[in-house]
Amino acid sequence: MQKLILSLSLLLCSVSLIHAQDSIPPKKISPQVKKRILGANDRLVIELAMMNAIVKKDGGVTVPNDFKLGAFNRGINVYFMYDILLGKKTKTRHFSIAPGIGVGSENYYFKKYGMSWHRDTITRFYAFDSTVSSKKSKLNMTYIDIPIEFRYRSTPNKKTGMSWKLAVGFKLGFLVGSKWKYKGEDPYLKDNEQITFKDMKVGNMSKFRFGPTIRGGYGPLSLFCYYSIGSAFATNKGPKFNPIVFGLSINGL
Repeated sequence: MQKLILSLSLLLCSVSLIHAQDSIPPKKISPQVKKRILGANDRLVIELAMMNAIVKKDGGVTVPNDFKLGAFNRGINVYFMYDILLGKKTKTRHFSIAPGIGVGSENYYFKKYGMSWHRDTITRFYAFDSTVSSKKSKLNMTYIDIPIEFRYRSTPNKKTGMSWKLAVGFKLGFLVGSKWKYKGEDPYLKDNEQITFKDMKVGNMSKFRFGPTIRGGYGPLSLFCYYSIGSAFATNKGPKFNPIVFGLSINGL
């Protein structure tokens, strides 16, 4: 996954540099600031994310009464966005629309619980026995995302070339990978043996994710939030699992 993100980032940087000359800087700005602004259309968006999720019963699929996710669920999104300015062709246009494509990876931790599924029937969370000591129980999901944003930028500061920014949008994601990783005492044999294993394809995951996004900040740094309207699991084949993703967005090029 790390190699995929690195390769995609290098590709997006290359494409962004090719198009960097399309931006039009405002008047009365020093040559140094103009050079900085030329590539500042937020074509490359890197989101360092933390997550939580609304997890509850779906049909006949229940979750343990005391089930809760860990405190530090984390992930990363890397997107290439193509910024299209709206309005009359002046040097201070404030609004734009930006479609894009990229990859997102999310990790959810729940040390006291495992996952089980049998072929294509039902996927469940279950609690480990109180005598079992676990170090890690993690669900990972990787998506190819298609985001689109409607953006606003304030007039750039004449000294720094940076603007206040706000973007609202929507994204659709296609699931390309899922896995459950466990590390700790064997929860089945309960013989205190330390084991590590991975299930590389979690059963009954939804093929798509979708929901609204919002991002706002100043210059290259923003805060963002995304809510997944659709559950991460297929209807009636797993618990309702609606991620809430938020964090720091680094924008440039």
